[in-house]
Amino acid sequence: MALQEQALAYLDDAALVQLTRDLVQIRSINPPGDEAAVATCVAQRLTHAGMFAELVPHEEAGRASVVGGLRGSGARPALLFSGHLDTVPAGDNWEHDILAADISDGKIWGLGTTDMKAGVAAMLMAMEAIQRTGVVLQGDLLFAGTAGEEVDSMGAQRLVQQQKLSNVGFMVIGEPTTNRVFTAEKGVLWLELSTKGQTAHGSMPHLGVNAIMHMSTLLQALTAAKIPYEKHPLMGDFTMNVATITGGLKTNIVPDACRVTIDTRTVTGQDHQQILDTVRQLIDQLCATDPTFHAEVRTITERVPLDIPLDTASVQTFIRVRDQVTGQTSVPMAATYATDGSVFVPAYNAPMVICGPGLPEKAHQPNEYVDIHRLTEAARIYTLAALELLT
Repeated sequence: MALQEQALAYLDDAALVQLTRDLVQIRSINPPGDEAAVATCVAQRLTHAGMFAELVPHEEAGRASVVGGLRGSGARPALLFSGHLDTVPAGDNWEHDILAADISDGKIWGLGTTDMKAGVAAMLMAMEAIQRTGVVLQGDLLFAGTAGEEVDSMGAQRLVQQQKLSNVGFMVIGEPTTNRVFTAEKGVLWLELSTKGQTAHGSMPHLGVNAIMHMSTLLQALTAAKIPYEKHPLMGDFTMNVATITGGLKTNIVPDACRVTIDTRTVTGQDHQQILDTVRQLIDQLCATDPTFHAEVRTITERVPLDIPLDTASVQTFIRVRDQVTGQTSVPMAATYATDGSVFVPAYNAPMVICGPGLPEKAHQPNEYVDIHRLTEAARIYTLAALELLT
């Protein structure tokens, strides 16, 4: 039996579905994160399968990442499978228990199914299948299960800082793509705007300075500003979303403070510092026209946009395997969201693809699910791609 056929024969679809359910049933909502329980489960799974594993605790209580995998001969650079362990908060309007991982209509339902515990499970099962063949790989096959991707990629950053991964030559990010191949992703620049005013009795607003109204003025100016960018052929347009707002003390008090967070998604060629400078210039202009106007801006988090050349050899190899498994022809695509690749790609100067079984449009949505067909398909893609790249 050929090595590829042997590895595929070791894939257990029922075990893959159960592993996905097991991971979903472990709460890891970020904030606060609580990824340690999921990381421990993954580490135990890797160890039980005869692979190495290291739990990487973080300083924050209940938080951890995990690295592990198969050691190769070192003749080739390592292949990194990357997946995050945290989920976003659930929100409302769910028809299924968010942590039950119910199965119906050929789907697994629950928080984190699409984004991205299904991808994590498929990667782990692919590694187990390869381990069972007994093949000696020419390079390490690594898995990084990271904390904190949904906020600031803190887990990925700390794995890099602590040198927990090395000699990475190519990486597969298992974020949701319905098993399509994305070779680019938008950048992230989250900003916090704050305005300061002066309290006064609500019946005498002229004696105060309304920080909320000043924030409204600043947001209107920012919306009208032309943030420079060139539309990217895959990423599309630069976007900006006013995401949260807080302010005021009581209905009968003029508010003396207001805070807004803004989510911008950047494209290749944009300079995050230039965007920040534009906001500061708007604030300076408003201060110059109104002596009562006081505002500040700070960066909450940022991640660079990525654009991997499509003709990169490892990318082409992965695409060929994916197309063989799915029977489809890949077309160039990009993620509108950011991934841990924004940390790993610059750190290791290595290319990546994003390919996972989840549905991008169901990420951060109520009634999240993953199609079981896509889940098992992803495991086959990962298995064959790893063998192609490392043997």
